[in-house]
Amino acid sequence: MKKYILYLGIAFILLSILVLESCKKDSDPIDLDDPNVSGVMMTLSAISYAYDESIYIKPIKDSILYYLNVETLATGGDWQLAWGPGVSTGNENLVFVAKNTTGDNPEYAIAIRGTNVHSISNILHDLDVLVMVEFPYGMAGDSVAEGPMHDFNSLLDAKDSVSQTTLESFLESISTPTKTRLFVTGHSLGGGLAPMMTYWLITHDQFNEKFSYSTHAFAGPGWFNKSFRDNFLNNLPEDASFQMQVNSLDMIPYGYSNLQGILTRNVPVQVPIPYRIGVTLADGLITAGGLVYYNIAVADSIGSIPITSTSPIVDSLKWYDHWLLVEHNHNNYLRLLGVKPLD
Repeated sequence: MKKYILYLGIAFILLSILVLESCKKDSDPIDLDDPNVSGVMMTLSAISYAYDESIYIKPIKDSILYYLNVETLATGGDWQLAWGPGVSTGNENLVFVAKNTTGDNPEYAIAIRGTNVHSISNILHDLDVLVMVEFPYGMAGDSVAEGPMHDFNSLLDAKDSVSQTTLESFLESISTPTKTRLFVTGHSLGGGLAPMMTYWLITHDQFNEKFSYSTHAFAGPGWFNKSFRDNFLNNLPEDASFQMQVNSLDMIPYGYSNLQGILTRNVPVQVPIPYRIGVTLADGLITAGGLVYYNIAVADSIGSIPITSTSPIVDSLKWYDHWLLVEHNHNNYLRLLGVKPLD
């Protein structure tokens, strides 16, 4: 019963963001600088959303290939699709691997898509946080919320439609004379799954000998217990790096480790009463269940989209919904990082 109450309480919040996300509204333009590593990784994360409403692998793959070839993006047309996309049943979750061979040594990137707003079950997994389950790829005591664990397992089970190989099989097949940089990146749900992917990687000795990891998580929720957070950070290899970046006015990174922060800090603007009720209800149910969620690390702020009065929204609820979307939108994350958004 409590689970369904939670769904009612926070579905109002997340659905307002996630369903509106498909509208792809932009905000005030920001000058673009030269591409940077974060900009490249966020671009790959944004490309993972390409054609996400389709359940057919070919249109999704064609869209990813198209954006990887666009030279004016931060990726510069230098990254090619190496594996995937691996798409779970019903197009709930998606992951692909891109390869960059422009330098002296090849680089690979695992890009994890955020929530598919056209998949009701995917949205429900985002809300399924009243139960913690064991993270079987970590150490004793490591747990995550039940919904994200389902999403992560679906990524491991997904196969390339041509080779019929899993992500694990593909990574095992890579042979390099020297240690290769492997990026892991994702936005929103993808940003929350990225640490789980990196943790899974570092528990494979054969991967640690082959790759050095660089994780770039954007706008990811915190749905890990303390054991997961501590063991993950303590077991990162010396040559690995981990970075979380957020828009300081984006609501999603406040779930589920700091829901009250949405209210106390008025994220992204003064919080209307329906949202206050939903946030308070969700926070109360999580607390009543004895659950305490953590983010992996304190995120670096990349700024925020200036909130102006140029969007003529009639009532405060629609005004708030508008800014939830603007601050979380992956194209606006690209703008804040100083790189070109996807068209």
